[in-house]
Amino acid sequence: MAEIVDRVGPTVIGGTAGPSDAVVDDILVTDPAFPVPPRADAMIVAPGFEWGTPACQDLVAAAVDAGAAAVVLKGRSVPAADQAPVSVLVIDPDVDWSLVVPLLRTAATAVGASPDGEESLFGLADAIASMCGGPVVLLDPGWGLIAYSGGQPHDEVRSQTILARRAPAEALEGLRRTGAVEALRRGEIVRLADEEVTGLGQRYAVAARAGTEVLATIWWQPDGVVSDAEVRRGLRQGADLAALTLLRHSAGDRLAGASGSAAFRALLSGARTERLVADQLGVDLEQGFVLAGLRPTATEENERAGTVRRLVSMVRTHCDAYRVSSQVAAGPDAVYVLFEAPDVDQRRRAVQVVTDMHTRLQKSAPHRAMVSSSYQSLTETAAMRQTVDELLVLSERRGWTALTDGDDVEASWRLEQFREVALAHPSLLSGPIVRLGEHDRAEGTEFVTTLRAYFESVGDMRAVAAQLGVHVNTVRYRINKAQDVARFSLDSADERLLAELQIRLLS
Repeated sequence: MAEIVDRVGPTVIGGTAGPSDAVVDDILVTDPAFPVPPRADAMIVAPGFEWGTPACQDLVAAAVDAGAAAVVLKGRSVPAADQAPVSVLVIDPDVDWSLVVPLLRTAATAVGASPDGEESLFGLADAIASMCGGPVVLLDPGWGLIAYSGGQPHDEVRSQTILARRAPAEALEGLRRTGAVEALRRGEIVRLADEEVTGLGQRYAVAARAGTEVLATIWWQPDGVVSDAEVRRGLRQGADLAALTLLRHSAGDRLAGASGSAAFRALLSGARTERLVADQLGVDLEQGFVLAGLRPTATEENERAGTVRRLVSMVRTHCDAYRVSSQVAAGPDAVYVLFEAPDVDQRRRAVQVVTDMHTRLQKSAPHRAMVSSSYQSLTETAAMRQTVDELLVLSERRGWTALTDGDDVEASWRLEQFREVALAHPSLLSGPIVRLGEHDRAEGTEFVTTLRAYFESVGDMRAVAAQLGVHVNTVRYRINKAQDVARFSLDSADERLLAELQIRLLS
């Protein structure tokens, strides 16, 4: 227990009480709505319980009777030693449970591994190299360099990775061809023979995980002949230690330059970390907010991932330079920035900041940018992220290159939603405009073009004539003939609306 507490550290654990010499062999999560019976030598993680309440007293009594190792609760203060018949770990209330649980699991499985790597990420690489017996390189999920150990040998790919701060594209393509990338995602240990991938010497690799999430991949060059048992033991211990260290960095938000605020990132995914994000911004939950999204324009997966990483760091630096309170986090293929916007002036300020960022960062990190409409509560952030993602897709489809303000394109976005519905139900697009288009293709007429201009000009025949470069009488003839061919009437409000909507959706 003492070793787990030491590994997790004061970033997460605010204090402890009771005995600290118990051995932990399992982590159980229980809460008042879904109680889980305590077991011997288990650490009982207890969201929803408060020290001193009858429910918590019952939980502690049951843990003692079962021989459990510890109870984990959130709180601002630590119980007195004589009040804790079982080891009690008090978690900082601002740390999200979604980080605490995998952190404790990883700390428990990593007990006995070398702690030397926890002081720094490069120290982590050296510690894993010591465990495995040969130099290692740690890469993030986007194939950017996290850290590397000392030691020999240095092959071409290792040298290029260290110099460029990311794995070279040619080597990644070779790894995909061998199936190594998919094997890592499945949680397997990868074995590569010398020059199986050009420029890459013999390698063993494994992914460091928190649950199903890949935090990093570890690439080990053995300095001699190793057995399968040595490979498995070294890499598994290294993966446990790497996961623990990276989770500690994430929980303390010390990896913000690489992936952004852990609490904000969790909020974007639907976790209930809104209070922690509000505290970090220094605002109320219902303050009023704006969410911006920046998505790289690169089409190649590795290039997009690299651009996302660069954008996180640059956006944070830009906001700091503007002295703007914000939260920044990376998603799989976009960067999100949260601003407080309690009024129109604050929203205008946020738009100005994102506009300037978009302009300045285009050369080094090409991307599209989108600013959402204002929304009231942080609890709406995950839903607003979905809207921002849809607007980014719309901007890509429409070929918009400047910053897109969600307030200015709401009609376009709603129309795009109509279009998605129509594509899912093709019968909605059948009718007058389809018949008119078929006639244009068969006879060489321009009825659809004329009708589109008519709707865009709100029925002003002279404006349509000027736009198309024809006489106004020609416009009148085409409009009348189009109604005959397509069998609809502009005098009918419903038929006129259907025709205009179909023209917009089919275009």
